[in-house]
Amino acid sequence: MNAARNLIPLLLATVTTVTSQNLAADQPSLVKQSHQAVQKSIPFIEAGGQKWIDSKKCVSCHRVGNMIWTLSTARNRGFQVSSQLEEWTSWAVEASLATNDKGKIVGIGNREGVAQLLLSGTDTKTLLSARQELLTILQQEQQSDGSWKPCGQLPSQKRPKPETAAVSTVWITLALLDDQTSAEVAEVTTAALEFINSSENPQSTEWHAVQLLLAVKRGEQERQQKQVETLLQLQHEDGSWGWLSNDPGDALGTGLALYALAQAGVDANDSAVQNAHKFLVQSQQDDGSWSVHGTKANRKDAVQETAVYWGTTWASLGLMAGLPDSPR
Repeated sequence: MNAARNLIPLLLATVTTVTSQNLAADQPSLVKQSHQAVQKSIPFIEAGGQKWIDSKKCVSCHRVGNMIWTLSTARNRGFQVSSQLEEWTSWAVEASLATNDKGKIVGIGNREGVAQLLLSGTDTKTLLSARQELLTILQQEQQSDGSWKPCGQLPSQKRPKPETAAVSTVWITLALLDDQTSAEVAEVTTAALEFINSSENPQSTEWHAVQLLLAVKRGEQERQQKQVETLLQLQHEDGSWGWLSNDPGDALGTGLALYALAQAGVDANDSAVQNAHKFLVQSQQDDGSWSVHGTKANRKDAVQETAVYWGTTWASLGLMAGLPDSPR
């Protein structure tokens, strides 16, 4: 990936890149294959999300947030998506605002999922009308150091707990930064940013991806360029990223990296992006999913259903973000 590395100093100033004649010639078929991979993943994402709602009746664990974010993006990009998306979004909003048997608002225990709903770009009436309530949920239970404790089973992930806390805090902060209309929100995000900036020694691609998204959101050009460089340096020779930086590549890490790089303006024709698309196109399963090992410490050695679902949604988000045009 040295060729891609050498392009970085010019990246943010020009938002252009030079590709080889072979890559340029290959692009039309790769774009088509990427479109097909996204469309192929949609029935898997829809079925898995519906099954989760029916069997678990649970809005947490990122499951429903991932589904709505991916399907909303797909619909906005012109892909065929179930008309049930409106129904699923309404269910997720109402379930997040409901109270559990202990009298606690459900969304407080699923802040990362609530953040995903707000970041999804969904413009349904239910979500728009509940936006301020959802933003209020995100502000709850912030720790004295500016962080939020990871919810659900996230603390058991196969990376240091402080890093998981930092990643959760970034996702929440990204959603809150869209609403700087009150002094209270500004105070909350200021404290969160101080905590985020103190985190160090990251092990996961997700950490670098969310740091890049945060730099983009805040218009921090120098930090943005540094994070782009770091992500590209972590890319494997086969075009992939692992969810943990040193792990073999998977759809979860690759999708997250692709999505963040696209938000930072890395051109779809960049060789790093092209190679990541090839990896995802070639590694997709027949049912539209991607195989991903568990992210939990005690499940890391085998493919796990939840990781497969997360990886499939992020692979699709990453592919869509890197596509130069919408499907016709």
